[in-house]
Amino acid sequence: MSGRGRRRPAGGRARSIASAIGCVAVLGIGAAVALQAPAQGEDREAAAAAPGGKAMEAAPANPAAPAGGESIAAAALYDTVRAYVEAGPAAEGLPSKDRVRELIVNRLEAAGARPRVLPFSVVTPAGPWDLENVFVSINPAAKDRVLLGAHWDTRLWAERDPDPARRDQPITGANDGGSGVAVLIGLAAELAKAAPPEGLGVDLAFFDGEEGFEGNLREWFYGSKELAGRWDRTGVALPRAVVIVDMVGRKGLRIRREGIGNARPAGRRILDRIFAIAKEKGYRSFVDEPGIEVLDDHLPFLARGIPAVDLIDLDDPHWHTHGDTLDKIEPQAMAEVADVLLTWIRRGAPSQ
Repeated sequence: MSGRGRRRPAGGRARSIASAIGCVAVLGIGAAVALQAPAQGEDREAAAAAPGGKAMEAAPANPAAPAGGESIAAAALYDTVRAYVEAGPAAEGLPSKDRVRELIVNRLEAAGARPRVLPFSVVTPAGPWDLENVFVSINPAAKDRVLLGAHWDTRLWAERDPDPARRDQPITGANDGGSGVAVLIGLAAELAKAAPPEGLGVDLAFFDGEEGFEGNLREWFYGSKELAGRWDRTGVALPRAVVIVDMVGRKGLRIRREGIGNARPAGRRILDRIFAIAKEKGYRSFVDEPGIEVLDDHLPFLARGIPAVDLIDLDDPHWHTHGDTLDKIEPQAMAEVADVLLTWIRRGAPSQ
């Protein structure tokens, strides 16, 4: 996850996302951000009250599947992260990145999905990059659609690593990359076995180029900006809601309400549903309280006026270090996230 975050002041309101994204001022990794622009379409409806900040009750430990009754197995998700890590860093310019993309495509096909690779090119501070989003449409004819997204690339630099000599080396990205990929592949497998409710289409997007450069946000989130800006390439209707999953696999995972999405009425309603499902199932990985504002792959969709939220835990002490390795992953945490999202879809992905 390339993003940065800040704590929201008590009682404060997040400012709206800039339509061009580029006017977001970044003050360094993990530091404050200033967000400027007119409110987008998802803010036009009246705000709904957000539930109070209560931590979810602990879920029973089960290495096979979540306690809530859905069928996404923790072991299968962990196996995907293991394979992702073993393929090598998915950092731009490395041969291992191609192996990771092939792994994602092969696992989606094995699950019964029909992935498409959508190539695109960008000019970066490091020169031209040829990047590839991976996209899956389930029930593509449906006009009522939701999008779930995660980035599949990993960071070229470990700028937060305690060893200065290793800060210019690419990271493994077990959590920051692998966990989101695993959750989306797990969802693809379940939706291939049993389709979403009639009339609902689900799209899964694996974004390339999320990990960017210091400075202006034009140098981040290349894949999600490409997809949001050129959605017509997908051949399906625009989604009415977007959920991003990022860094959802660490031991001790605690997902709070990301501040930018939660500040918008439509985003808050999506999060109300998601956190209500987590509470119903007793999942300890979700903590229903305000979280920090995080700059992530939901921003380009917010800029288009599409309600978008981010499920993320940025409190990972191994973020952007070489400590982001397989041994830090908790399979049950990923299974809880996947189960909540699968249940949300099975119930029609309601947002009202």
